[in-house]
Amino acid sequence: MHVYSQSIIPSRVALPPEGAFSTVLEFLAFRFPRIPEVVWRERIEQQKVRFADGLPVQLDTPFQANRHVDYYREVINERPIPFQEQVLFENEHIVIADKPHFLPVHPAGDYVNETLITRLRTRYGYPELCNAHRIDRLTAGLVLCVKTREHRGLYQEMFRDGSVKKTYLAVGKLPSEIHRTHWHIQTRMESTDDTFRMKITSGTPVNSESFIKLIARHQELGLFHLQPITGKKHQLRVHLASIGSAILNDPFYSDYSDLESGDDFQRPMQLLAQRMEFIDPLSKVPMTFTSQLDRDLLALFPHCSLNPTHQEACS
Repeated sequence: MHVYSQSIIPSRVALPPEGAFSTVLEFLAFRFPRIPEVVWRERIEQQKVRFADGLPVQLDTPFQANRHVDYYREVINERPIPFQEQVLFENEHIVIADKPHFLPVHPAGDYVNETLITRLRTRYGYPELCNAHRIDRLTAGLVLCVKTREHRGLYQEMFRDGSVKKTYLAVGKLPSEIHRTHWHIQTRMESTDDTFRMKITSGTPVNSESFIKLIARHQELGLFHLQPITGKKHQLRVHLASIGSAILNDPFYSDYSDLESGDDFQRPMQLLAQRMEFIDPLSKVPMTFTSQLDRDLLALFPHCSLNPTHQEACS
């Protein structure tokens, strides 16, 4: 028996400035080829597809360039994520959440309600709560959420202009250069043919930059401190793999091909968005937050502990 989950958060698609489409329905069927047209017809008939101003789209609504359409995604038999997020900080404008591994930040793919934003909106009753930035579903750690659309742009701009200092921790294979501990990676990254994985390519301009430091060793594993300067998709995963230190349990950039078939909740990818520092654009107060989800990661290094700046570990 199928159980349908419908997102409480609308997804938005922009109608292009031009196109040979007679109706909005025709455009949606073209834009989302994996969704049968009959599904779009049902959604429209049930008034689940609307323009951004709230006006319902009808089956015969003409295509209207440059308008935005909202719809509510649906999935069948959505898989529960058996891990709970934590709220580390809240004020009148923002919420700082500690996201567990496997939980998406917002509705995407096979998830509509098992997402960080949906859970927080439901729990706290903030109907406009939204994320100011993204981290991968398989990555755990800090996410800055904004309570109102009015202020979202201010916080998004911090991430776009690089004024947020982000620190990650990762566990990976020890690099082949056994005596090296520091890397400054500057590369060009592009999507692969399957459009999901990323790869390093030749040419310019450089569009991804990271600083990587090996801070502890235990057997064949290394504990890495990472500071991304740019924010390309999968950037840290690709950059670590490029030095021969693919992240432990990474299903796409390591040797763990058995994980590609689905989530293994006992083997989370060992990448953590561990620290975030910025000056709040509204209060002008310096803020620093630290994830509390580093226990499992550090357990792989039984003789190591981090100092308050999270940049050094004991031997």
